[in-house]
Amino acid sequence: MARRAIFLTGPETAHGIAMWFFKRPWLWSFLRRRLSVEDDRLHMKLGPLSLNNPVGLAAGFDKNCEASKGLLQLGFGYLTLGTVTLKPREGNPKPRIWRCPGNSIVNSMGLPNVGAQQIISNLTNEKTKRTAPIIVSVSGLSVDEFTECFRQTEPFVDGTELNISSPNTAGVTIFQETTTLSKLLDEIGKVRSGTKPIWVKIPPYFNEEQREKVLDIVDMCIRKSVDGITAINTKIIQEPRASIGTGGLSGPPIFEDMIRIVGEVYGQTQGKIPINACGGISSASNVWRALESGASSVQIYTALIYQGPALASKLNRALLQMLQTSKLGSLNDVTGTGAH
Repeated sequence: MARRAIFLTGPETAHGIAMWFFKRPWLWSFLRRRLSVEDDRLHMKLGPLSLNNPVGLAAGFDKNCEASKGLLQLGFGYLTLGTVTLKPREGNPKPRIWRCPGNSIVNSMGLPNVGAQQIISNLTNEKTKRTAPIIVSVSGLSVDEFTECFRQTEPFVDGTELNISSPNTAGVTIFQETTTLSKLLDEIGKVRSGTKPIWVKIPPYFNEEQREKVLDIVDMCIRKSVDGITAINTKIIQEPRASIGTGGLSGPPIFEDMIRIVGEVYGQTQGKIPINACGGISSASNVWRALESGASSVQIYTALIYQGPALASKLNRALLQMLQTSKLGSLNDVTGTGAH
């Protein structure tokens, strides 16, 4: 009932209302037992990270890393917060997000956030023990800016996702050139403080030229000892309502593209690097297909908006039922079984 009422407002207003509730974790502590699904069969290894389940929150939901205590009550295996930039950004002019048919969303946000220093303060205000890993998504418009944002935020999180694929932020796509990406990864390697994982979030591709370019990015990541790939970011489309004329499509319409790309990345890497499947996942059968295609975890965002805060719990309970039906011992037995 609350969700239906919130949907009467505009998308960005609705998100602000939802964040007000998530920033008050005591509201969710009463539901924690109901929303948490504890079962060893759901446990996954994601490089050095041990996950209670494979369902993660995608970057973009909690841009300023200010609601992790509430979001951790919802039963996620991990949270990806941000995207964070070194200096505060207002993002693109409003309106910049729209609900669309098919439970999808188009956004042209432009990475609005309060900047690394305030986000570090938000993260350090967390007093309770983390029940799941927190990953921060970072980005920048130059190698130096990107690297410094990473250096400042890394000590306060369990891992970092490098967002080189935001379709709505001028300048970020320079890191999709392998020479620039190589320099970025080298510089990050110099300031990296330990063994916390680094993931790279790649864009989708839709023709052979784009495919070769993205798979070259993946090869570069392996050579530079990146710990994981997140596939994919939103699909760029023409959006006349946006100030920049384009937006990123998310939700079920990009699911099949995501599955195709996860399978091809898994085939390219021969399972040597974990893959986080991100794009259009809204059901347990979607999660299962992503794991079959080679993913080690999934990330959700748009489905959370449309289906509500019990989604991670619902997906994990349904996955346990699917395991029982398939007579497999754990979700680790699913990963890669249907990859091309």
